[in-house]
Amino acid sequence: TALQEWAQGRGLPLPRYELACRQGPPHAPTFVVGVAVGGFHGSGTAGSKRAAEQAAAIELLRQLG
Repeated sequence: TALQEWAQGRGLPLPRYELACRQGPPHAPTFVVGVAVGGFHGSGTAGSKRAAEQAAAIELLRQLG
């Protein structure tokens, strides 16, 4: 939500999330997700797609200051 608000506040399109890879065993997968908005990129890793998306958004917001 914070990344969406940041993008909208600057007239940018909504963030785009993309699953980069899924690794690990089926019972304990790890997801790597990338996020892009307005030429800025970030990535996150977690045990679920949703958590990896959130981690990617947090990482990108940290980069943006």
